[in-house]
Amino acid sequence: MSANGETGYERDQRANALVAWLHSLRYRRILRVVDALAATTAPRPLRVVEIGCAHAKLFSLLDARWAIDYTGIEPETEFAAAAQTRYGQRRNFRLVRAAALDALGELAQADIVVALETFEHMPEHEVVRVIEAIRAARPALLVCSVPIEIGPALWIKNLGSLATGYKRHREYRWRETLWAGLYRLDHVPAHGTGHRGFDWRWLAQTVRHNFRIVELRKLPFGWLPAALAFSVFIVAEPRPTDAAETNPV
Repeated sequence: MSANGETGYERDQRANALVAWLHSLRYRRILRVVDALAATTAPRPLRVVEIGCAHAKLFSLLDARWAIDYTGIEPETEFAAAAQTRYGQRRNFRLVRAAALDALGELAQADIVVALETFEHMPEHEVVRVIEAIRAARPALLVCSVPIEIGPALWIKNLGSLATGYKRHREYRWRETLWAGLYRLDHVPAHGTGHRGFDWRWLAQTVRHNFRIVELRKLPFGWLPAALAFSVFIVAEPRPTDAAETNPV
């Protein structure tokens, strides 16, 4: 963390004007989602749980617009410290420094569970367990976004990273960028907790197995095919049949 309290992650997100704009898009989308949802819970505050909240930028954006009760879950020490320093004095802000699997109890009363650019940084077997726990908690909405790391979009992203002095391409060897761009993840190391080897389609299918997806939007533009988009933004809601299964007559 720098002397002014800025994290390296924040500096990376504004490495240049293009990168800053791309990273802003998921926040623009979620503001629209929350605008509609907050009206359904008024006059009580909207209960928000964010998995992988980092420095809790989402709290600052939502708190400026709506009455919310916010819980952020963040395992990284630097991010958690930055969030606590900035917002820990707010009565409607709560930070849980833990991995998502160790904080599943926080989901119980949530109206909306958010995971922005988080699930790609978790082992896939943990993601499955977390999504199943969110399903059991039955918030009104699950909202998540992840980068697209397969198909020609990856070539564009990594070449653009090189050209603009950004650093995302450094995670890959160039042959791995080539093979992932051809959808040949069998030639790429298995996904761990980074971008390399991550397949957004697997996540979308996992969400689909547990929820009803109401929005699956490609970013930066919704009309782009996934092959050319940089990230995907998913909004999902519980299936009505789940309630019947949980509370049989």
